[in-house]
Amino acid sequence: MDITPILSNRMQKIWNAVELRLLVLLSLFFQFVLIFTGNRRKYTRNKWVAPILWFCYLAADSVATLALGVLSQAEGDSDKNSVEAKHTITVFWAPFLLMHLGGPDTITAYALADNELWSRHLLSLISQVVVSIYVYVRSFTRVPLNFLWLAIFAAGVVKYGERSLVLYNASKNRYRDSLISRPDPGPNYAKFVDEATSREEEGYRVELGNLVPGVPSSTHEAREDVDCDVLAMANEFFGTFKKLFADLILSFQDREESVSYFTNLSSKQAFDIVEIELGLVYDLFYTKSFMLFSKKGFLCRVVSCSATVVTFVLFLFLKNNYPETEVIITFVLLVGAIFLEMYAILVLFLSDKMMIWSGSDLTTRPKEKLPRFISLLYRFRLVPARHRWSNLVGQYNIIDHCIRYTPKRATKVNRYPEKIDRCIAYIKYQNLYIRQSLDVIFRFESKSVEPGLKEQIFKTIKERAVRGGRIKVDSFWSNDTLKAAKCFDLNDEIEFDQRILIWHMATDICSQTAEGVSKDCILLSNYMLHLLIAFPFMLPSGIGQIRFQDTCAETIEFFDNQRRLREVACKMLSAKKVKFRPSDVKGDRSKSLLFDACRLADYLKRQNTWEIVTQAWLDMLLFAAAQCSWSDHADKLSQGGELLTHVWLLMAHFGMTDHFQISKGYIRAKLELK
Repeated sequence: MDITPILSNRMQKIWNAVELRLLVLLSLFFQFVLIFTGNRRKYTRNKWVAPILWFCYLAADSVATLALGVLSQAEGDSDKNSVEAKHTITVFWAPFLLMHLGGPDTITAYALADNELWSRHLLSLISQVVVSIYVYVRSFTRVPLNFLWLAIFAAGVVKYGERSLVLYNASKNRYRDSLISRPDPGPNYAKFVDEATSREEEGYRVELGNLVPGVPSSTHEAREDVDCDVLAMANEFFGTFKKLFADLILSFQDREESVSYFTNLSSKQAFDIVEIELGLVYDLFYTKSFMLFSKKGFLCRVVSCSATVVTFVLFLFLKNNYPETEVIITFVLLVGAIFLEMYAILVLFLSDKMMIWSGSDLTTRPKEKLPRFISLLYRFRLVPARHRWSNLVGQYNIIDHCIRYTPKRATKVNRYPEKIDRCIAYIKYQNLYIRQSLDVIFRFESKSVEPGLKEQIFKTIKERAVRGGRIKVDSFWSNDTLKAAKCFDLNDEIEFDQRILIWHMATDICSQTAEGVSKDCILLSNYMLHLLIAFPFMLPSGIGQIRFQDTCAETIEFFDNQRRLREVACKMLSAKKVKFRPSDVKGDRSKSLLFDACRLADYLKRQNTWEIVTQAWLDMLLFAAAQCSWSDHADKLSQGGELLTHVWLLMAHFGMTDHFQISKGYIRAKLELK
């Protein structure tokens, strides 16, 4: 006897009985994961947060949509005159799925590109609302629960509508349009010419007099007290500099006000203001925060919260009329919805936007001075931490990569480096690109940005701003030094990725052979190489990947494919005499820069090494920040933040980017009659 059909039918019945329950609970579970981890990606570099959040973000919509489909199919087979109590209560779950499709307040978009899909979400909103109404109408009976359905349905439509509206407002075209000022025809030229002509006809000799500057309206009040509330000032400057994220230009008035204010700040104050501004940009593009602080958003939140709480209270009197399992699931959905609303309000209460609105800053208070309830929430990590970004920079070292050196201080991801090495040796891969990718994943290391480095960056930017110059590639210390070291001819054009690779290896060699090692310099060196390897789109275009692979190949060959200590490897490279330019000996087919770096390191040994090297890396950091597009900077805000982005915005505050193209503003010409 074949029992397969019997088992198959039994499994099918079991699955049909639990399918909808599992999907609804799974949808709620994804909402909890999203609301707890949504804001944490703003300040964490944990490698597991991003993939978990990505999976839940995509799966949440799919599961909720699938559950609505199952619900509509199940109810579609029901006879209107014989609707069971079980069917009535499962229909009550449909509005909760709409609420889940609206998503939590802490994440509306996973990446910046998701905002451009607002029209898809709007279409989904319409279609899922229609499905919910269809399910309701097909199963409608005059029972109290069906009237409660309308309250939750209103909350679900509001939540889903909020998400669609937030995505629309954060989309590129809509955001840009919202920032463009009214059309400005300028002073009336035709009227001026007509007046001059009429005066000439009267016999006067008309000449154009001295130009009288117009007085543009100021968007910022003059501040003499630089110790005023950084939150308030960050919010004030955010109103102006958010235009950078729409690729719009700023006026000379904006530049002068910003430069005059930031010049009197300390590096800590300046970076704090920049951090707050970027945090507000993150909220604008990735959360519902700005929506909730509007009148419409506040009204929507009152409606959704009130409807959910009232429904919960009234359902307590109706629970005895329905099956126990379905009642439990309904209570889970109601309690979950209320908890999500309360948690979202709590996170909003602790946000920078609320601190700005209320005029108090909990984020700057010591933990012992915080209210006990809030202190406990922070202690047990029940709410996002008080960080605005990770304050970490990625580190990648080419010599470590080539000699398979394991850093002593490994990250949590890098707990078993020797096992990884044995696996790599076992599969015997030869493709350096694959090896590089695996190293980025498993040997990824981050280090904190110390206040001393921020001080150096701030000082360099301020000095450049005082001199009135923008960061130009030809003015690099790195450029001049490479030519002085005879790595290139005086007329050679040196690409940016060439500079990074040569200076990175030269810095590494000098760090083991020269005295007075600068930790900040080495950190910047490893950081810039990390950007070149992991995020090349943030740097000026070039063939950095090819040069990196060729350099690695030659370095591995130089070390005879043997594992060596870093000190030994650097001394071997330092001892190598480079009498001739490598390109004159090898040609230019191979893009390796190993011995160009050795040549530069040999030159640096005879100079004031670390002053030159530090200035070279600061130059390259500033140039890379200025060249990176606003969209790439905005994308990195959802990945723990990037030092490059903070440097870029700080440079903008000093007028060192290309966003200040109005040099004079309004002028008034005066007629002189003679």
